[in-house]
Amino acid sequence: MADTSSQQPTVYDYATGTQWRLAFNRLPKTTWFCTAANIPGISLGEAQYPTPMADIMLTGDKLTFETLTITFIVDEELQNYRELWDWMVGIGAPKSHDQWTAVLSEGDGAVRQFGQNDRDPRTKLTYEESNLYSDATLIVYNSKNIAKVNVQFKNMFPTNLSSLEYSQDLTDVEYFHATASFRYLYYEFETVV
Repeated sequence: MADTSSQQPTVYDYATGTQWRLAFNRLPKTTWFCTAANIPGISLGEAQYPTPMADIMLTGDKLTFETLTITFIVDEELQNYRELWDWMVGIGAPKSHDQWTAVLSEGDGAVRQFGQNDRDPRTKLTYEESNLYSDATLIVYNSKNIAKVNVQFKNMFPTNLSSLEYSQDLTDVEYFHATASFRYLYYEFETVV
């Protein structure tokens, strides 16, 4: 007879969507006001192997990560909105090359690794270029507000920042909420002991 004791769960509490905190290395003001975030989904490609009878599905070899999306309350001086806006404008540099060099000098101090070491000096990612990216950690707490899981996002960069809609027609005070989307190299889970 099979031993079923090893199949019993050791954690009986359910995960909730309210006990978490997202900490950005590069966006401290956004971290404080963050009200919603997601653990992005992933998908694994598949391959089809044709046979005369029925096609056989095989596992693929490339993961696709969905976008990390956050929502945050905008402070009255727009500081958290602007720190994200400055990062995006620095990467895009719409006015001058100085915007690009400014964002290169304002990184989060992390030394990043992108795949294999590149020994060719013409294509090697410099330390300054790694400042275009930042890391972030989504800290998940248990029902007793003890950190249990860290979801670490590596080498992320912003791809979208929502607009702020001003209107004199509002009858009640409504605080601005902004959303931002990020791409990243990958994310991984770390169990907190």
